[in-house]
Amino acid sequence: MKAVYKAPIMACLVTLAACATGQYQSLTGADKDQVEQLKENVYRVEYRVSSFTSQEQLDTYLRRRCAELTLREGYDFFHLAQRADVLALSRRTSMTVTMYKGKKPAGADDVYDAKEILAESTQER
Repeated sequence: MKAVYKAPIMACLVTLAACATGQYQSLTGADKDQVEQLKENVYRVEYRVSSFTSQEQLDTYLRRRCAELTLREGYDFFHLAQRADVLALSRRTSMTVTMYKGKKPAGADDVYDAKEILAESTQER
């Protein structure tokens, strides 16, 4: 009898996990421990998803959240550093985000334009 109950329960769990992989949670929906101000223009930002979500999708969500934060705080560009990844029952990544105003810092190829990141994420929908 117990084996009969295991299959439907596992099917439900897999279905729920699959549904949780494609939903972006905006900055306004983030928990307080997911965004921490370290300095005036430096934050630690974390993004969490189910373990079924790809690392590529997680990175896309993290960049989008950083772009939202950058614009909310009145900055134009951001740089990501000090990555920390954890994979368990869920997948999460945190990074240090340094934000810049005005023109893109010279010689900085790894600096993102916050408006461009948000425009790209809107097109992907």
